[in-house]
Amino acid sequence: MTRTEYVEASKILTHLFNTASFVGIDFGSGPNHHLLYFKRGDHEAWLSIEGPWHVQTADLPFDEDMQLQRLIQLRRERVHAVRLGTDNPHLELIFESGTALFVNGFHEQFESWQAGDARPLGGDKYLLVAMPQGELAIFVEEEA
Repeated sequence: MTRTEYVEASKILTHLFNTASFVGIDFGSGPNHHLLYFKRGDHEAWLSIEGPWHVQTADLPFDEDMQLQRLIQLRRERVHAVRLGTDNPHLELIFESGTALFVNGFHEQFESWQAGDARPLGGDKYLLVAMPQGELAIFVEEEA
């Protein structure tokens, strides 16, 4: 991803998630597929995770049940900061408690995550997709 794409994507992700509360989750067909919903006033955003993710803690072993429990414990908590990887579109949402949700942004063949601002899926104005091979696609509605 170019420096310009990184800056644009970081701004969009901050707009979508910063100060928004994590309000819900839908479970997908596979162990890593989850759809997270966020809300700030009338603003809604979503994050579809299709690749590896984890809630960062001091525990080293990955246990899916434990990770889901930690994710659910973040319900109603606000996002304090958003970070995007520079080499690959790894995504990190840091919550007010200091807990971080890390979503891997690199996969050889598949999309790792998508984020947007319209429900159920899609983008009203913004849609970002972590593409295969660490690329990031940014779709922004053009002003009329």
